[in-house]
Amino acid sequence: MRAEMALPPTDQPWLDDPQVEPRRLRPFMIFPLYVAWTLFGVFVYSRFSQLGDAKAYMTGAYGEHLEARTYLLSLLASKLSSMVGSLGTHLVFSLFAASGIAYAVAKSDLHGRHRWPLLVLLMVPNFGVWTSVIGREALFAGFLGFFTGALAAYLRRGRGPHLLLLALVCVGGMMFIRTPFGAAVGLLLVVFLTYVWGPRTGFSAGVQVIALSCVAVVLVLVLWPHVDRYVTDDVLPKARSYFTTDSPTTRVWVDMRDTGDLFSSLWWSLPLALVGPTPAEVAARPVTLPFFMAGLVVLGLLLHGIRVAFSRAAAGLPRKILLVGWLPAMTLTLISYVPFGIYNPGSGIRYSATFLLLLVFPSLLLSAAEAGPIRRGKRRAAEVV
Repeated sequence: MRAEMALPPTDQPWLDDPQVEPRRLRPFMIFPLYVAWTLFGVFVYSRFSQLGDAKAYMTGAYGEHLEARTYLLSLLASKLSSMVGSLGTHLVFSLFAASGIAYAVAKSDLHGRHRWPLLVLLMVPNFGVWTSVIGREALFAGFLGFFTGALAAYLRRGRGPHLLLLALVCVGGMMFIRTPFGAAVGLLLVVFLTYVWGPRTGFSAGVQVIALSCVAVVLVLVLWPHVDRYVTDDVLPKARSYFTTDSPTTRVWVDMRDTGDLFSSLWWSLPLALVGPTPAEVAARPVTLPFFMAGLVVLGLLLHGIRVAFSRAAAGLPRKILLVGWLPAMTLTLISYVPFGIYNPGSGIRYSATFLLLLVFPSLLLSAAEAGPIRRGKRRAAEVV
């Protein structure tokens, strides 16, 4: 005879009833969506916002005197353009990003409520357009997707040197494309491996966050002269030089001269850089209204990710990875982004598309942790005698 085992009720019905399967996001759905974004970006979006970098990459307009990553990307785009044409080159970059995201979806077994943050992000034009055309954003998003998928698969399997190699290659690729963002993701990988490989401790995630914060303060104090020199003499001048007052969207009133200006203004510059156009700028240029609304969605995804890390992640390995790994990595990424996102909301939208996939990492990780080596439904069914 078959006796039903009594299980506590949950907010996820497939855990209560083995016959109920959770709804899953199918990886193959990512590809037609990205093709659609490419077509939209090339034939519609470009009418309102010029894809200047993409055209420069395809025509080889960037010279050899520029940094290696720009020159190599220009060389790659121009070679592809000569073989498959302009639209075909956009699709190559687009499908690379789609492949990375699809890999993350497959390895994390993205299901149930964990699907929604990524689904929302994929509908945001700030992300969809700039990761589906020629540019660093598409390459970075692809690498970040493969990286996230490798971590999810490693968490579920508990082993796999090929997964570790894939994660390391992706971190190297991201550091080559955008060094500060790639370094932040590298920090996440270090924390992940420390928890997966390292000795188990009895300290809670909260205690470990406090300990990490103390260590971070000490490191900042020791390295502050170098950090201050790098930000003041390199980062901020470079960010200012990227924009000209000829652009109608340039914020000429923003003037960050040193590290103190950057950190003292984070309370308003960070959300402003992440959202993009302000209501006043939208009123002056109504065409930017969709990007303002999309920016609010992006800000909401960030707040949702923080909420997931603090309140939805069960005590244990996933919560520690999120609080000690993802949260500091996200913080470093956002601080690094501010100088390049605050001067011009249009360019800021493109820069932010590079790392937006990191906002939904908490949902991807929890989905992988919940799925386990085998599906939860099959496991529960096996417990029925």
